[in-house]
Amino acid sequence: MKTSGVGRFSLGQPVPARTHAVCVSLPTLDDVIGYEEKNPETLAAMPTGYPRFVRHQLIQQMVDHLLEDRSVDHYGYLFAREQDCEEVVQRYPLLNPIITRGDHWTLLTLPKHAEDNARVASYFQHTGCGISSRQAEDYLWKHGLIEGHEVLPDFDRAESLIKETISQAHGPEVEPGNLLLASSGANAFHALFRSATEWAGQKNKSVWIRWGWLYLDTIEVMNLYGGENGTVLEVNQVGQTEQLVSLFEQYGDQIAGIVTEFPTNPLLQSGDLQTARSLCDQAGALLIIDPTMASPKNAKITNLADVVVNSLTKYAGWEGDVMMGSLAFPQSSTLGQALFEPTQARICPPYQRDLGRMAEQIPFYNNFIERANQQALEVADFLEGHPGIQKVHWAYQDGYAENYQNVAGSGCPGCNLSFELKGDFKTFYNRLQMLKSPSFGTEFSNCCPYVYLAHYPMMQTEDGRKKLQEAGIPQNLLRLSVGLEPVEEIIGALRFALQ
Repeated sequence: MKTSGVGRFSLGQPVPARTHAVCVSLPTLDDVIGYEEKNPETLAAMPTGYPRFVRHQLIQQMVDHLLEDRSVDHYGYLFAREQDCEEVVQRYPLLNPIITRGDHWTLLTLPKHAEDNARVASYFQHTGCGISSRQAEDYLWKHGLIEGHEVLPDFDRAESLIKETISQAHGPEVEPGNLLLASSGANAFHALFRSATEWAGQKNKSVWIRWGWLYLDTIEVMNLYGGENGTVLEVNQVGQTEQLVSLFEQYGDQIAGIVTEFPTNPLLQSGDLQTARSLCDQAGALLIIDPTMASPKNAKITNLADVVVNSLTKYAGWEGDVMMGSLAFPQSSTLGQALFEPTQARICPPYQRDLGRMAEQIPFYNNFIERANQQALEVADFLEGHPGIQKVHWAYQDGYAENYQNVAGSGCPGCNLSFELKGDFKTFYNRLQMLKSPSFGTEFSNCCPYVYLAHYPMMQTEDGRKKLQEAGIPQNLLRLSVGLEPVEEIIGALRFALQ
């Protein structure tokens, strides 16, 4: 186990190469725009990317080996659970699917140019049901296909150590036994929401409310399952509490639940959770909250939520090379507790070596968050006072600070800030001497043009642009994750790009 502290790198140094990195460096805006739609040669040239968006090289090598002579004409998807592969085959009328079952993996093979690939790839991304890069590495090592292999110490108590730390972060409402770990935050939400929609059907509830503009995969999973046998209603700005109240007055007991983030991604807006809790209690509805943007250590919401969704890829995996998610089921929530076992049956558990890697990092979880809080406070102060900044979105922004402070207290913003520029967006981004990455909660600072990555297809249509505008999402929004480099270096990089 590591014995050193956190924050070893400065912005003037390259981030060390990590075999299982969950970040990608994108040097210019032209490289970023529409990168999911770039041709295969362009994507193949990227050494790594966020794993649910860009297939990890080790996983691709494993797929190529399994396909052997068919690799030219076919494309393969490696599922961690056979059940998820079977669901895809049942859900979509696939053309000539081939299923190969292995040791804790299932390969679905489709003709490379079949239209089905787009649907399967989308499902694969939003549900997080693929295998871990460390599992692929073990397969390749076993078959003599790679020369190097990551060596991790044996952790007999890896899962227990992770659960103990995360349960303490949530507070007294959550014991280690009230936690489920998943292979990613997206998979955690997917498993939970599937179980929640089944519960809702049994209770004759068919209306879900998405409160706030939430993360892409959360939106897609809600649309996929919530819309199958019911309706997903949108309240795109969490400050619109009166709209939330109006929906409960209109739909009453038909409402299955609210799904929200606290604060939201990417605008860092915090809603009035006390009002939401009261409305859900009156309707017998679920309140599902995701505090990942600020971390559950900062945003203590377990006394208000029925289930808490959290991506441990952020903050807990602060070195940026392991993916994991968690679900917390507070002891005080009868509704939440009823979802524990059915969700456990659907979840993709973390791969054992991912648990070991997370166990190396988790002892520094609390210290990392405390230091990131302090760094972010100083960066927010700089940005809010700079004449080149149009607006800063962060946990303590005007209009939402009171809601956040009621739950988190003072001085605990988390590492994220989003901001809008007065000057030229492209020039700033290309001048910014900082890692360009779609992740956050790492020891190294990183920045991304959020809408270009998460919602690029929406920017290509009039309806999509209108929807973004109605939700208050500016196209040229930059999301900054403040790391642990000396804060004067972070501010210096921003100041230089703002010149």
